[in-house]
Amino acid sequence: MILGFSTQINKKPTYFVEKIHKCFSLKEVYMIAGLNPALHYPKDYNYIAKDKKPAKLHTIREDKTNRWKAGMKIDFFINMYRKEMFRFAPVLPVVSVQDFEIVYYTDREVLRNDLPPKRAIVIDDKRLSEDKWLELAQNDGFDTVEEFFAYFNEDFTGKLIHWTDKKY
Repeated sequence: MILGFSTQINKKPTYFVEKIHKCFSLKEVYMIAGLNPALHYPKDYNYIAKDKKPAKLHTIREDKTNRWKAGMKIDFFINMYRKEMFRFAPVLPVVSVQDFEIVYYTDREVLRNDLPPKRAIVIDDKRLSEDKWLELAQNDGFDTVEEFFAYFNEDFTGKLIHWTDKKY
């Protein structure tokens, strides 16, 4: 199934292509680009290893019809449904799928002190501790927890779709 990825969120580059490429060997990236790995690998400059951005290990998607399942094939694309649409990674199986939810809520302290709502991340019916939020945000391609919650800025229910062995 096709998974489309954005190159920008809120006018800021996502670097999702580069972050997802970090999940693959350099040889696989050359093959995706149509280069002959025998001619270029491993002599070429390894921009992937030198780049300090963490890898994007999964994606979070709405899944109202429960279509995403382990074993399905993922086609990674940029510029969905435009003339410039292209595949940027090899077709891979979904390794695992986890139920995912973000909940915004208030309590007495929030109401009494006019504070912003509290929030919780729930994965497979277990609340993710706040000390794991940065790891989740970065593994999903965001640089900070603040950017993650700026994107997911209201209650959300969906799936965490993994193409690596990572699970929460």
